[in-house]
Amino acid sequence: MIQSKVSASSTSDRLPERLVAAGLVGVIMPFIVLAWVVLMVVLFNDTDEYNRHFELSGLFTNVFVGGCIAIVLAWPLLYLLRVRPAWPVAILAVFFLAVIWQLSKAGWSNSSFLIVLGCFTYPLAAVVTAPRLRWLWRVLPVTLFLGLYLFAVLFPG
Repeated sequence: MIQSKVSASSTSDRLPERLVAAGLVGVIMPFIVLAWVVLMVVLFNDTDEYNRHFELSGLFTNVFVGGCIAIVLAWPLLYLLRVRPAWPVAILAVFFLAVIWQLSKAGWSNSSFLIVLGCFTYPLAAVVTAPRLRWLWRVLPVTLFLGLYLFAVLFPG
């Protein structure tokens, strides 16, 4: 019988590797979403037909559907890039993305800032969900995005 010893460091991702992999997802996701938008425009060239198929009423519905799509698209990428566990990172990143959606809705539409901020959502979600990390490092990204959300709500465009 062959026994293999698995060390504790090999069972969990090292934080730098986890951050780089999650950062790649943060960079890849906007291109996937852009490709989806282009595909929908090509398939539904007539705006009335597009609106009839894809228009959803209410901000909650838009954020909920967008969040579900982001989770479904990000989870396989995170899993492929060996970010474990992938589900918590994908789910938490949606809450960070909701802050970016709120900033854009509030009129803070400097696209380069929002794109850069969007690229940091997945690495910051990976930090917050990293195993065996001090609570301070988990609270800082959440506080940053909570502050950005309050800024967008209190000081629109």
